[in-house]
Amino acid sequence: MKMMEQRKRAGGGFTLVELLVVISIIVVLMGLLFPTIGIVKNAANKARAATSIQSLSGAAKSYNNEYGKWPEPANDQDFILVFNGLMNPQTGQKVTNGQAANDNPRAIQFMEFKVKDVTIPGTGSQSPLAFYDPWSMPYGYCFDNGKKGSYYGGPFQNGTPSNLQSWTDSTAYDNQIPVPFRDDSSSSSIIPGGCAFFSDGPDTRSGTDQSEPGSKNTTKAYEDDVRSWK
Repeated sequence: MKMMEQRKRAGGGFTLVELLVVISIIVVLMGLLFPTIGIVKNAANKARAATSIQSLSGAAKSYNNEYGKWPEPANDQDFILVFNGLMNPQTGQKVTNGQAANDNPRAIQFMEFKVKDVTIPGTGSQSPLAFYDPWSMPYGYCFDNGKKGSYYGGPFQNGTPSNLQSWTDSTAYDNQIPVPFRDDSSSSSIIPGGCAFFSDGPDTRSGTDQSEPGSKNTTKAYEDDVRSWK
């Protein structure tokens, strides 16, 4: 009789206790796995941002080689149009006048921007027209031309980037650009070279404020930025 019960149990699947144990193990494993997934995703996004910044730096240097100067975009939209050969990636139409056309009179495409590049991740929004990093903030930029670049101090909120800031190069063509905010990580406040780009990183904030205001985290906002300079 006992042998028959053992055979029935062996062929009848898991008991309730066994199922609860299996579920508990799965829950524990998922709890251990989720932080790892976040770390891997964050590392992948930082690698994407670094690649984009490298591409921007290469495009800017190609522009300088072609025209013997640095571009002077009036805003993020001009920035996109100048580097994309005056082609609007949203509409597929070329602009023929304005600051962008003046900056790139030969309509040379120094870097290709696709619709996904100018769409705010996670929202589907394409306004304002800008080149967005993996965390939904436009890349900051400045050129050694004595003009104003720009960046967003963040955070990303209400579905849009916030806190637009001017990034001004005070002296043209001296082969250096000022760091746009106080930076405790370096003794130098100068970026060598003719162009500079950066991303606000995962916290979508830049500068010396706390990365997570109101929390016990004392990490400075700039510490997770992805930059074209060291």
